[in-house]
Amino acid sequence: MLQRESARSLGVALGLVGAMLATSVVAMWGWTSYNIRIAKNGKRGQSSMYIPMQWERDTLGRPLELPVAEVAHTAPEVRVVLRDGAKAYVVVDGEEL
Repeated sequence: MLQRESARSLGVALGLVGAMLATSVVAMWGWTSYNIRIAKNGKRGQSSMYIPMQWERDTLGRPLELPVAEVAHTAPEVRVVLRDGAKAYVVVDGEEL
């Protein structure tokens, strides 16, 4: 049989839910502030150091030959080929498709 709960029990339950909610909000605010502070400093620890992309060479040290940005952005197809040890990004003409 179900019993009626007292107003005190309801208050305790609502207080616990409110405390959990407040704790979650404070924890999320703290974690977000911490991440923003790290991002502003540019230091994210040793294992995930931010390394800006160098567009002169790929990760294997091969030189890159990039097409003109305006052409590459609108090209329907761009192929990557190896030419004399350099990685070349070649825009394919529509007729070759």
